[in-house]
Amino acid sequence: MSKRFTLALALAFAFSLANQGTAAASTTWYSGMRAFGQVTVEPAVDLATGNEIFLLTPNNVPAGPAHAAARAHAPLFLTLYPVASTLAAGSFNCQPTNCDHAQTFPGYALKGHDHLVGVPHTGDFNVAWDVIVVAFTPQGFGDGAINTRILTLTQLDAAVANGDVVKIDIGFSFNCSITSVTTYLKGTPLTFTAP
Repeated sequence: MSKRFTLALALAFAFSLANQGTAAASTTWYSGMRAFGQVTVEPAVDLATGNEIFLLTPNNVPAGPAHAAARAHAPLFLTLYPVASTLAAGSFNCQPTNCDHAQTFPGYALKGHDHLVGVPHTGDFNVAWDVIVVAFTPQGFGDGAINTRILTLTQLDAAVANGDVVKIDIGFSFNCSITSVTTYLKGTPLTFTAP
């Protein structure tokens, strides 16, 4: 292999890595629930890639403990960010004023939250989602972890191992499916009164 080819390959790899960071930084992060017909749509995060995706939930679908077989469930990690976080509220999937769930949490006031889910071919995906709350610990407040957005399962596992967050299975499940940004933008934004 020639030195020129090796240099070109190295530059291409470096350019690729630089563009991945630029792409993530330039993502338009939508926030809040939207509704049309008999459904709501909200942003979420692909926990394998950190990319934005969207979830569609039919209205009046029973929520609570799902009765499907265990193999028909997948986790939805609901990462709760406190008001003390320096992250921009508009970057979160939901805020207390634009969604009807996870508006409060014992121990700290919420600025917003994200929904981390697996998608087909890259993660643990299913239509029945078991909600696992991800809450920051006092250590996560103290060491500034509350100021870093958790967008992948790798980041989440590292934060748990570091003691910055805990996972809490709240015994709640619901059904939704993955949809497109086009479907999300079709809906009317919803607003709610913050608690």
